[in-house]
Amino acid sequence: MAGDARCPDCDVSLEEADLFTGKGEFRVRTDAEGDDVLAAVGVTRTLDVTPRRCPECGLVRLYAEE
Repeated sequence: MAGDARCPDCDVSLEEADLFTGKGEFRVRTDAEGDDVLAAVGVTRTLDVTPRRCPECGLVRLYAEE
């Protein structure tokens, strides 16, 4: 998880942040893993996204959670 992620510019710990969309949760779609039947037919999966913000410079990063 991105719990101890650090800002690449300021080298301080990133804080948890909220991400607002008009339609609820923000997710990332990826290809299915492996070479099983689902991956062969193009099934995708979705991952939850955790936003983190630098308290110094305001940089926001999104981390896809497995």
